[in-house]
Amino acid sequence: MDPRELLFYLNNKHSNGSIAFRSLDITNDMDTIHDWVNQPYAKRYWKMEMDKASLQKEYATMLSDPLKHSFIGLFNNQMVCQIDCYNVSAEELKDHVEPNAGSCGLHILMCPPRELTKRLTETMLKAFIKFYFSFSVAETLYGEPDEKNTPANIAAKRSGFQFQKTIQLSYKTANLYAINKNNFHEQQFNEQKFKTYSKL
Repeated sequence: MDPRELLFYLNNKHSNGSIAFRSLDITNDMDTIHDWVNQPYAKRYWKMEMDKASLQKEYATMLSDPLKHSFIGLFNNQMVCQIDCYNVSAEELKDHVEPNAGSCGLHILMCPPRELTKRLTETMLKAFIKFYFSFSVAETLYGEPDEKNTPANIAAKRSGFQFQKTIQLSYKTANLYAINKNNFHEQQFNEQKFKTYSKL
């Protein structure tokens, strides 16, 4: 499969833009990702500042793992985020939640703050949640931002995740959030009811 092939596409009327996800392109995306992870806003929480060759090796290993994948998020055809999605059983999160085939966690790396439009992180998370639950096997999606990363915690709540508990991982103290298939469909139903009502 061509890594630049779009896997999910969504017209977002609220943000006046289109959203799409594709696989990370290990050849063409590394310059941008390397720039992002080595900037101050990302260094504090991602801790992946390294030379480009090491970073490329890191992501090549991930893309070869059947339990993990890395996606690029596009807003109006511009690369604005990178999302790692992993099966819970493949990471230490399995020590804090019940791992099963339909449970995954995610990490999201946004573009630099100067390039962000208002609530873009929330917008991209909501779109990725829709993408995730478009798969029939998907049951639960987890997020585990650093407890000190206030913007990430706010974005998680606003995008539909529900706070579960604070957990201790090997590299951070994190707030654990989750959204399951029932939560997702209920939120979609309520949003649709509101849209219908608002037209009256």
